[in-house]
Amino acid sequence: MSSQYLASLTLFAATREQTVESRRRTFPQWGRGLTLEQYLTREATMDQAEQAVNGKLITWVLVPRNDPSTLDFKCSCETYRRKGLIKRPDSTSSEEVFGYGIASVFTPPQHRKKGHAGRMMRLLHWVLAPKDVLPPFPEGWGTPPSGHVCCGNAKFSVLYSDIGPGFYKSAGPDEKSEGWIVRDPVSTIWDVPKDAPNEIPAQPAASVKWLTVDACEAIWDQDVALMKADLASTDTPRTVFTFLPDAGVSAYLVRRTIFFISGHSLYELPTKWGITLQSIQKDEHSVTTSATWTLDVRPPPPTLIVTRLRTTKESFPQLVFCMLSAARESQMERVEVWNLPMELQEIASSLGGKTLVRDEHLNAFKWYGPEKSEDLEWAFNEKFAWC
Repeated sequence: MSSQYLASLTLFAATREQTVESRRRTFPQWGRGLTLEQYLTREATMDQAEQAVNGKLITWVLVPRNDPSTLDFKCSCETYRRKGLIKRPDSTSSEEVFGYGIASVFTPPQHRKKGHAGRMMRLLHWVLAPKDVLPPFPEGWGTPPSGHVCCGNAKFSVLYSDIGPGFYKSAGPDEKSEGWIVRDPVSTIWDVPKDAPNEIPAQPAASVKWLTVDACEAIWDQDVALMKADLASTDTPRTVFTFLPDAGVSAYLVRRTIFFISGHSLYELPTKWGITLQSIQKDEHSVTTSATWTLDVRPPPPTLIVTRLRTTKESFPQLVFCMLSAARESQMERVEVWNLPMELQEIASSLGGKTLVRDEHLNAFKWYGPEKSEDLEWAFNEKFAWC
């Protein structure tokens, strides 16, 4: 498609009618066993949840400059504004910032292979990030999009690619800059045995508490302070960044699953969405291990996916046993963790886990600052931030 034609297009925040039309378009791809009515109802319900309200969720559409409200837009995507942390190597504390999760990038068949999606993603930087951290806007692209009052403050943005690393990497804010860089799409996976083992891995003085959704939210709230402390103690020459799991971010994955399973005849709605293990270590300090998860039942195999994990080497074996038990109760066939710390991977292997590099849901980030990608570290690069 000609550069003049692409320059005639720009990015706008969608009207309500365009948002609904975008969801109608994505339904065949992501309806996942729901009817169209159920799919639209789920999305409308999620619009009222904490991770989306007050301008946190915006649908974007690529449209002709002279027809911004058209329902014949070329492609669309969604962004979620979220709290994050940055810890710089010359600092002893972290800074709370805003980052953005990008989701539902979709071009209908009639508009594909014309450069629409690439142009949309390139323009997206210009509505998410401050203008003064971006290169000059390319003259051949027309004029920059007008943006939105709820955006323009991103320190970083992330997405999860199912089309490989190349397309999003090439979609930078000008013709020369990089876009989103894939970082550590690593999973550790256990097959769930049909029968429970005879012995539970030992952990002296450990008490097990299964978590409801509400109890998980309390854990995510508490985890914010712990993550800040973890970053403050990080000794690395890199700038470290992360999202935070509270304010509805981790709950988003669970709420989506509950909506789906509630109308599914093959699965019962679980009561266990996480766990804490309280134990007394040799130095007589109390240590809390925790994990939260969601369920992914389509496509098969049905999987319990850990969204947030906090554990020690000593408590990890019992935690794995408990997660396998919860998965078995929920009729899941696998347990999966993203980016298990290196010191736990050998233990995971001894417990039957297999660590591999994924070829889907590739974690990718774009940094809006002078640092190079090799000088950045994505901490807590786990499933909780997926959107």
